[in-house]
Amino acid sequence: MKKILYILFCLLPVLSGKAQNLYNNQVRIDKKSITRSDDNRLTINMDIILQTNLKVVSNNVATLTPFLEADGKTKVLPSIVVYGRKRDIVNQRNHKSIENIYTAIRRKRNEEQKINYLIQMPFEAWMRTANMKLNIDICGCCDILEENSGELITQLNIAPLKLQPSIAYITPQAEGVKHRAVEGSAYLDFPVNKYIIYPEYRHNTIELAKIRATIDTVRNDNNTTLTGIKIHGYASPEGGYANNTRLAKGRTQALVDYVTSYYNFDKNLIVSEFTPEDWEGFHKFVAASSLDKKDEILRLMNEGNMDIDKKEHAIAKLAGSQGYQYILDECYPALRHSDYTVNYTVRGFNLEESKEIINKRPQLLSLQEIYLVAQSYEPGSEEFNHAFLVAATMFPDDPIANLNAAAMEIQKGGDTTDAKKHLAKADPKAAETLNNFGVIAMLEGDLNNAEKYFKAAKEAGLSAQADANLKELKKKQNYPR
Repeated sequence: MKKILYILFCLLPVLSGKAQNLYNNQVRIDKKSITRSDDNRLTINMDIILQTNLKVVSNNVATLTPFLEADGKTKVLPSIVVYGRKRDIVNQRNHKSIENIYTAIRRKRNEEQKINYLIQMPFEAWMRTANMKLNIDICGCCDILEENSGELITQLNIAPLKLQPSIAYITPQAEGVKHRAVEGSAYLDFPVNKYIIYPEYRHNTIELAKIRATIDTVRNDNNTTLTGIKIHGYASPEGGYANNTRLAKGRTQALVDYVTSYYNFDKNLIVSEFTPEDWEGFHKFVAASSLDKKDEILRLMNEGNMDIDKKEHAIAKLAGSQGYQYILDECYPALRHSDYTVNYTVRGFNLEESKEIINKRPQLLSLQEIYLVAQSYEPGSEEFNHAFLVAATMFPDDPIANLNAAAMEIQKGGDTTDAKKHLAKADPKAAETLNNFGVIAMLEGDLNNAEKYFKAAKEAGLSAQADANLKELKKKQNYPR
């Protein structure tokens, strides 16, 4: 008698489900699991239980043969041979061996018998979508007495290889003194050729309020100490250079006097400088404009040996009456401005204070304080990720801030575009940068460059992470694709 029973299992990293009763509840599969190891070996482990109602006639033999099958390929696994009583005696007398056998047992009448089936084999690419089946052949003296097509249990795909790269962060150094600055620009209005500030004149009420608000933000915060104010005044190129020098100097000093008087500051707290004509701002305006003769005007601006007043008159002529009127109305007023910088220091904060301040005034925190906030949260959590993004925002050009932000983006998984942007601002020679570029390359399947990066990172002193990633890379290289 020949009876064929098909049993399909999922080739997942770990499978453990309910027991499965088969062949009219005469065979049971229990505690099944299929795992793929790091060295790409497939381990199959299950209990095949012959239940009490399974009958094997004394002269018969039952052969249970598992096998893998997918895409026209088959891998036959070692068989379990179950002899009837007389057939077992004959086999022992003849010393007859069966090829590819896992174990041979004699069937015990009316008893449950368990065979723990545990084998290993090299994992091959086609096995990823394979089904595992079990043939049960029951024969009497090599005659096939009956055939059964079997029963489908389940069908699933093997899980993809999950890499566990070692991502490198850098702990920032503490700031000895946290120096900070707030910058702004005021556009004060003065009567023609005058440099006296009239607080109520035109827009001056608003512009002076902007300056005071910036200073008050620092003065009224118990966490900060005002250390100095810098004021830089500018005039526009309109008119003679000598007169513009007088106006720029006088108007800058007028603002210094206003701030000193309003707050009763020590005069030494404020420093000032002035630029008679803001040609840099003028150049930017023209470059971004749609003036008819923009290119000719820009070339004239770049003429270094030309008298400054003659240059301004030549530009007015080149622009034409309509173009120059546009410059007078839209450009020159913006060039008459006073830039100010309020410098201050910030005290240090403990972790709990930092966790509160990071969402209110993150500019008061040092890079190290933000890093410690991140480390206090679970890696990958929303708070963890937020802290590193804040660091990169507050310190946009800092190599360490960008290195850590890139590491966080890699750890999040998914698209690596943002990680690459941050790494572009990190120190290209740092071991951590090399390591993280290697992780990106490995995740993207560029295994050759990944290996070069990891080896370079190791040579640069990052042995632990680089060695761990080289092991992960080896798994990736050996994994059938």
